[in-house]
Amino acid sequence: MAEGVLRAARCAGAGLLACALALAAPAWADLADLLGAPPAVLSAEQAFAPQLLRGADGRLELRFTIAPGHYLYRDRLQLTDAAGAPLAVTLPPGEPYDDPEFGRVAVLRGTPTLRLDLPARPGIGIGLRYQGCAAGRLCYAPVRVDLQLTE
Repeated sequence: MAEGVLRAARCAGAGLLACALALAAPAWADLADLLGAPPAVLSAEQAFAPQLLRGADGRLELRFTIAPGHYLYRDRLQLTDAAGAPLAVTLPPGEPYDDPEFGRVAVLRGTPTLRLDLPARPGIGIGLRYQGCAAGRLCYAPVRVDLQLTE
């Protein structure tokens, strides 16, 4: 309440339209929340958050932290070594999904971890290509990143 009075006091001398818009902005935000406005679109980095880690066995692991309501296409994951040669990796089975774009596919959700047959030494890096979607909203273009183990 006091905040609204303070905003109204700041509007003194401002144009009527500008003042009305300034006072209404918080109300519109609250209304959008009540009406179930769609959440903000995440960047691919935020939606899938890939990171290299040292596994308990001393081998390299690639972990995704996939945001709720998002999924990765299992068969669109590609890993390469520092020289660009493909890396063999055993992928989790994923879950079947009827995708509007690609038909029946396997997708990954949650926090899947891929174990690589490489020693986890500081500075080791891989190339990663992946693609995923925000269910029912949008699909991201394929992403290509280089990841490096920093520890």
